[in-house]
Amino acid sequence: MEVKDITVPGYFPAVTNECKESAAKFFMCIEKSLTYFNEDDKEGPKRGLTMCEKQLVEYTKCMNVSLSKGNERIL
Repeated sequence: MEVKDITVPGYFPAVTNECKESAAKFFMCIEKSLTYFNEDDKEGPKRGLTMCEKQLVEYTKCMNVSLSKGNERIL
């Protein structure tokens, strides 16, 4: 698997009411996928985000639309 240089949006880990489902899918994915092989492993976060890229895109898309409507973020 090619590890991509993916970052989370600046509002992460915020969630709006209408994005709870997409956020939950993304959060569960990264919780499962952000693993380190050993203490010198610097690629764990990037590897996890690469594995959860689809869920991150859905979360980001939903949050961008929701926040553009003026919806408040909740944690």
